[in-house]
Amino acid sequence: MNDIGRLVVLYGSQTFTAQEAAERIWRTSKILGFKGPVQAMDDYPISHLIHEEYALFVCATTGQGDEPDNMRRFWKLLLRKNLPSNSLMKLKFGVIGLGDSSYAKFNFVGKKLHKRLIQLGAKPLLDIALCDYQHDLGHDAVMIPWLKDFFASMRTYFPSLKTDTLETSFIPRWKVSILKKSECPDETTLNKDIYYAKGHKDHFHDATYFELEENKRTTDETHFQDVRLITLKSTNDRIEYNPGDIFNIRPRNCKEDVDDLFDIFHTHNIDIKPHYHLLVEEYHDDMPVPDFLKEPLTLYEIAEQYWDLKAYPTQYVFSLLALISEDKLERDKCLELSSAEGQEDWLNYCRRPRRTVLEVLHDFHKSASKLTIEIIFELFSTIKPRSFSIASSGLASGGTRIELLIVVVKYYSKLKKARLGLASNWLKSLNVGDKVYGWIKKGTFKFPTDVSVPHIFIGPGTGLAPFRSLLQEKIIQGTAHKDTMHLFFGCRYKDKDFHCRDELEKMVEDGKLTLYCAFSRDQENKIYVQHKIAEHRNLLWQLINEMGAFIFISGNAKNMPDNVRDAFIEDVFNKSGNIELEQAKEMLNKMERNNRLQVETW
Repeated sequence: MNDIGRLVVLYGSQTFTAQEAAERIWRTSKILGFKGPVQAMDDYPISHLIHEEYALFVCATTGQGDEPDNMRRFWKLLLRKNLPSNSLMKLKFGVIGLGDSSYAKFNFVGKKLHKRLIQLGAKPLLDIALCDYQHDLGHDAVMIPWLKDFFASMRTYFPSLKTDTLETSFIPRWKVSILKKSECPDETTLNKDIYYAKGHKDHFHDATYFELEENKRTTDETHFQDVRLITLKSTNDRIEYNPGDIFNIRPRNCKEDVDDLFDIFHTHNIDIKPHYHLLVEEYHDDMPVPDFLKEPLTLYEIAEQYWDLKAYPTQYVFSLLALISEDKLERDKCLELSSAEGQEDWLNYCRRPRRTVLEVLHDFHKSASKLTIEIIFELFSTIKPRSFSIASSGLASGGTRIELLIVVVKYYSKLKKARLGLASNWLKSLNVGDKVYGWIKKGTFKFPTDVSVPHIFIGPGTGLAPFRSLLQEKIIQGTAHKDTMHLFFGCRYKDKDFHCRDELEKMVEDGKLTLYCAFSRDQENKIYVQHKIAEHRNLLWQLINEMGAFIFISGNAKNMPDNVRDAFIEDVFNKSGNIELEQAKEMLNKMERNNRLQVETW
């Protein structure tokens, strides 16, 4: 299609989700005939923005309402006070915010960006799209209809714009071809990390090389849940980190899934073999090839480290399968599963049972037989880095080690085979001496520096991690005391999943910590951390009201944070503080605004 105009797509992405969404939007814009780049905001020369007429921004919100790292410079420049209010009067724009409503500052960054662009004279073509990961359909629930409206509104300025070709067109990001080298790669090639082999920066981070020193199960062998305390030792540099900081690592697919993928190719006589090398070249001057993909990589390395084989397919995957399928029955089903009308079917088939992309290729085997390397590159989403709260203190470890407390994710849906979390099962499989790359990022918790301020920690399960880090640090500094360190810990059984029990009980014995434990299944009535908060409401009210205590909540986002908030409002503030319920709610909200209540959930 001929170019009909320029549209820039800019993103702020922390874990690649916003980047992937932006690249999908860019492909749509290409099909419609627009030219223009898709770039991280910090890679885009912001001085050019005053000349742009059309732009689409996709941004995630991280932590407690923070901008992603690769839009921070852009945002800082956009906030300059000396910018005239008509700086962007030529610009017509849209903002897509990718957020998660389980966090208090839902889509905070997108909202701020939308507001600031208007202040600088830009005209929004639509109101901001507030996408919510918690929705049954994920971010797509809001994004897909919003994009339809966005491109429809562009017709005002581009009357020749036709959106009816979207369903039947496909534009690959890069030119991908296979080099059929006959020799198999040796073991050293198979073990290299594709992201760092040549010293490339991953995303925008400098990574450190770690060696696994210990991989210990902290739960009893008879307990249904496997939780690991993993110790990683830096192999070269001293590592600097603070309590509350986050460790990021990019996992790999298991051998079983990689073998399954190549078995699918083999079954359908698709000539894609593990030892073949891949050549990735630029198709479009506004879609450069990432540095690491410019290297001669084997298909095995790509399958193990780049494609996420455990991901469940989006509706877009079915639209791609429909494009290549020559089987009427399968093609019609794929078209249905990729349509707006077929969303409920897609939910029941993919998202709810967490059916993986490999399982879908088995189910749609006639369509899978027509796969090409270009389609495969679009079909699989990429493996995203995973983030874990660091469970150790940099001071206590001498700046050489990091400890992680990780639940190994394994559960059953209506499908026969267990659903396995990619990162946690990969970490579980690592052996002592294995080497991995990872990087540290500043966490969202901001602990007070005044040692006299009481800390109230609510950390059930692996939510303990950041608090263990702080407690270890304060013990080294000599500032931990039972009057200021209050930890509410919860698990099922005292003797089965009480993580770091000996260490915590020693802290109590030494007068460094006051510990309140809720063992939910050790008695007939289930007892959770919120019940312990209610039980100790008078002391907690005193700590908060008279001593200015801070509250920190860490753990599973599902029910726990809301139950804990309710316990503080109804039991601590209302019953012990004699504050009316509405006022109690506002008091807790005010504490959150002032950072005296901080929440980190996942």
